[in-house]
Amino acid sequence: MKKSVAFIIAILITLKAQAHGITEPQHGGVVKVVGDISLELVEGDNQVKIYILDDAPWNTSGMSGKLKVELNGSKSEYNLTPIEGSGLKSEGLTLEPGSKVLAIITKSDGYSKIAGKFEIE
Repeated sequence: MKKSVAFIIAILITLKAQAHGITEPQHGGVVKVVGDISLELVEGDNQVKIYILDDAPWNTSGMSGKLKVELNGSKSEYNLTPIEGSGLKSEGLTLEPGSKVLAIITKSDGYSKIAGKFEIE
């Protein structure tokens, strides 16, 4: 009986661990788990990239999106365009510490969305 309970507990722990997205940055950014996937925000070179982290690569070629940035009560919005490597980017943007960023990605069906919130430290 004890072996059966231990086996069931081990299975439940494994299933729970698999239900969460990737938590370690793959591109040196900040990761937020969104359901079964994760989003990674990466800053640099006057641009911001958002990568979709999953067990398999995503084809983002038909996707679009927005970055909504708020800092000290001021709000700005930037378009996201697809890039290789399961990501989208916005150019001409540098995030200041304290910025709150909402990334909204529209899947290629034009309707389904993925969203994640980030706070820049």
